[in-house]
Amino acid sequence: MKCSRLLVALFLLPLALAAADRALKIDKTRSYVDVDVDATVNFTARLENYDTTLSVDAAEKIKTAVLAFKFTDLKTGKPERDAQMITWLGGGEPAGKFEIGILVIAPDGQGQVTGKLTFHGESQRVEFPVNVTQADGTYIITGEATIDYRQWNLKVIKKALLFKVNPSVKIRFKFTGTLPAVPDVTH
Repeated sequence: MKCSRLLVALFLLPLALAAADRALKIDKTRSYVDVDVDATVNFTARLENYDTTLSVDAAEKIKTAVLAFKFTDLKTGKPERDAQMITWLGGGEPAGKFEIGILVIAPDGQGQVTGKLTFHGESQRVEFPVNVTQADGTYIITGEATIDYRQWNLKVIKKALLFKVNPSVKIRFKFTGTLPAVPDVTH
């Protein structure tokens, strides 16, 4: 009898722990993902649409995070350049995804992220610093990462021997989100 109760408790423990996690709702009007490109003529592209899934544990620490996007939503301000980027990526509607693996945050909000960035049929580990602040149920997560797109089997862009895109691009982001109210279970 005691053994069966222990087995049931062990089986239900992961469910109880997961139930304590809450989804962080991202406010896209106060959030952004920008990509700085160093080229003959430097430019910044903005990711205009994306899907995020972030969860916060019972201690109100970020536990999981996923960012999914389509490169057709990455806008440089020049439609011709946007179309050339899609061609360079292989055409169609290329997609990308970042999944957090490890997030370590110091009490002052400074931290380090390790995760997996997938696009162009390749997945690579990326690491970068972040800052996470929380006040009155609002989280602000900022950071930047520099990646070398050649790690995803993409060739350096060159045109007419005059125009070249540096293979290192900087991704800057800010996500502002809130936790939903904790449901009142006393009724």
